Amino acid sequence: MSSHSLKLEDNPMLEINVKVWKYLSVIFPDREHAWRVYVFVLPVCVMNIMQFVYLLRMWGDLAPFILNTFFAAAIFDALLRTCLVIINRDKFEAFLLELAEMYRDIEISESKDDTYGRDLLRAATATVRKISIFNLTASFFDIIGALIYPLLCEGRVHPFGVAIPGVNMTASPIYEIFYILQFPTPIILTTMYMPFVSLFASFAIFAKTALKVLQHRMDSIFLYNYRTEEHQFAALTACITYYSRIARLQDIDSSTQIISIVMYILTMLYVLFTYYWHANEVIMESVQVSETAYALPWYNCSKRFRKTLLLFIAQSQQPLQIMVGNVYPMTLATFQSLLNTSYTYFTMLRGLYG
Repeated sequence: MSSHSLKLEDNPMLEINVKVWKYLSVIFPDREHAWRVYVFVLPVCVMNIMQFVYLLRMWGDLAPFILNTFFAAAIFDALLRTCLVIINRDKFEAFLLELAEMYRDIEISESKDDTYGRDLLRAATATVRKISIFNLTASFFDIIGALIYPLLCEGRVHPFGVAIPGVNMTASPIYEIFYILQFPTPIILTTMYMPFVSLFASFAIFAKTALKVLQHRMDSIFLYNYRTEEHQFAALTACITYYSRIARLQDIDSSTQIISIVMYILTMLYVLFTYYWHANEVIMESVQVSETAYALPWYNCSKRFRKTLLLFIAQSQQPLQIMVGNVYPMTLATFQSLLNTSYTYFTMLRGLYG
């Protein structure tokens, strides 16, 4: 085991997630266990491809299509992040080592009388560890729920919808085989996705802590009257250097986050558009009912028939609408208003924090 990986595994803020990825050879792989990363990633790649084949097969069947779109997008996102870490392994390992070094710098640089930095670091570490443990646990049981879901359904469905062209996935023994093959997914998907999420949270929390420590160091430059101008200048340049180190860390996740955000936004837009499109179709068809009723040859019918038909026409002229919380109708016009409102909101935020 390399000294670098040992340094990270001894870091209380990083150790949980680093140990998971180290064991799976995602980072700091050794020759003896390098095969683990292929066993870890390749089966998920195959399953994700089968998920997209299933989505093509279920096109038009709204409920299972939307549910499995979320699953397929989430697993694709986990694969994407993991593969980007593997491809850029050297940069990611350097990023983690730099973070660990900056962590160590706060630990050893504070004086015995001034424990401000160590106290902040201790609180941040406790928060990060809680987040990491919660993320791994919640993700594991969430996927366990997905495995149990098919047992509650009437028909034969897989936890994660998968398909192979020309193969009936619900026939025995194909159904049972692929159901059993999906049993390891809680562990595999949890260890694939959550370490990245937790490490990103670790960096954000540590960066906040480091910036607070930096402010404290800057405030301390003039606290001691015996310090010369040379000492003050050296302290200032040290603060600037430390700030630059924090700034260099912020770009490690930018490309991955952009891809993930775009993918999730497109998925959500598709789901919302599907809902509003079909709800709008209900309105259009309800209008057609009124027109169809009016087109009937009512003039040749009895007085009772004409009276009843006219009442029905009057009733059906008010189109049927699916309401959201009995507040506003689900129409394409409403969907467009939501897009415009969202665009205005994010434009305003960009202007405020830009």
